[in-house]
Amino acid sequence: MLVVTTSMHEDRNGRQQLVLHVEGDVSMSTLPRLTDSLNRELAAATAPTVLVDIDSVGVIDDAGLGILMGFAGRVRSSGRSVAVVASLARLRQRLTESGFDRAVDVASSIVDAGRVAR
Repeated sequence: MLVVTTSMHEDRNGRQQLVLHVEGDVSMSTLPRLTDSLNRELAAATAPTVLVDIDSVGVIDDAGLGILMGFAGRVRSSGRSVAVVASLARLRQRLTESGFDRAVDVASSIVDAGRVAR
């Protein structure tokens, strides 16, 4: 089962950041739920920075990476900055091997994400 929850975080400069915490496996069977959740939260968001925390993701397939990449594009198109938070080595390796980190900023923590989000 895939769950997306939200929280607000303040960066070191006092700017609000919307944090979307993704938990569970991101695969073909959970993509509709992920897409709906991300789009709903983006529509309601007012924070200038959106962070997608994937540290609680078990598996993420190529289609899931595509959904995250498309979401990052929509965030940028709305005039906001975006980053994906992945502190676990296996997730960071997946993002690097797929080339995802060349298209979307990846940070190792929510604190660091505020500095890298563009």
